[in-house]
Amino acid sequence: MVKLNILLAGVGGQGIVTMGRMIAEAAINEGVKALIAETHGLSQRNGAVNVHVRMGDVYAPLIEKGSADYLVALEATEALRNLYYANPQRTIIVLNNYTLRPALSKAKEMNMSEILEKLSAFRVYVFNANDIAIKAGNPKASNAALIGFLWSIGAFKDLIEHEESFYKALRLESNIKAFKMALEEAKQLL
Repeated sequence: MVKLNILLAGVGGQGIVTMGRMIAEAAINEGVKALIAETHGLSQRNGAVNVHVRMGDVYAPLIEKGSADYLVALEATEALRNLYYANPQRTIIVLNNYTLRPALSKAKEMNMSEILEKLSAFRVYVFNANDIAIKAGNPKASNAALIGFLWSIGAFKDLIEHEESFYKALRLESNIKAFKMALEEAKQLL
């Protein structure tokens, strides 16, 4: 049976945990086994958060180091912090075109070019999920936009076959709108 490992990375307040739950629920809507596990850095807004989403023929919720199929970062710098889950031969990285100033005053703020340079060994997509979320009427729907982008690049192939499974999981009209807008935007990028 097919299995899929997606590591979601971001900071507190971005909807990473909700994003993991939406993906897992869409899989369950299709009758596919899904496991999720959350790990939190600082338990406050802007603290590091990652969520492991595993679907298909899986028996444990945590993704082993080097075995993520997708690494999705709602805040681009978080992809670098979670790179040990990735493997250049296997992992596709999806970055939201968004960076935050580091909470630590001495930490260097990285721009997207610097981040992409460090990820040069990987297949990387940069997608502006925040803009789509705003256009969809909900600035917090960037997670739904990234799910739509993942759908458009075939991330859920052989596991989730129907868009409607996501619509049920996304629940809010603005999330569904962001998902659909991401599909259209992805056609232009791909």
